[in-house]
Amino acid sequence: MKLLVISDSHLYGNHLQRVVDQYQSQVDYMIHCGDSSLPMDDPYIQKFDIVVRGNHDDAPYPIYQTFQNICVTHGHFYGVYFGYDQLIQLCQQEHCYLCLHGHTHVPTYQKHQDILFVNPGSLMMNRGSYGYGTYALIDMHEKNIQVEFHHCQTDDLCKQDIINEGLELLEEFKELLK
Repeated sequence: MKLLVISDSHLYGNHLQRVVDQYQSQVDYMIHCGDSSLPMDDPYIQKFDIVVRGNHDDAPYPIYQTFQNICVTHGHFYGVYFGYDQLIQLCQQEHCYLCLHGHTHVPTYQKHQDILFVNPGSLMMNRGSYGYGTYALIDMHEKNIQVEFHHCQTDDLCKQDIINEGLELLEEFKELLK
């Protein structure tokens, strides 16, 4: 199963349209992890199979959705800046081994208690020294999950140092928010 995972697009911009148009026939599911800032009847947001509510969404999207052992949420209701404890509980309750979320504008993947957490970053712009947006492509066969992060304008694969920088930023956020 192939997934296109987007988060924090904050309205259209050309990136959302371009990425959706490019991948809609190449993936099995398109997932938006919140902060689309688009109404539910928007023609582009309707192309997504799953959309959840972010802290900048006015539309009544659900807080989280699960399907095929995958949990999708934005993350702001679950304290993702402080860690994954609340999301681990949700995923265990819902029997999910993959959790897709947004909110931090930092592309990351981390494993905690046999649950893989993937944040595609912000399609609009990420926090970090590189200053561009990202999205994720996930290829999964049962629990074998491959994650790729891509540059929102060029579709190039992101280098591992961007992911490492993201993990460092999240640790800094935790310290600042204590």
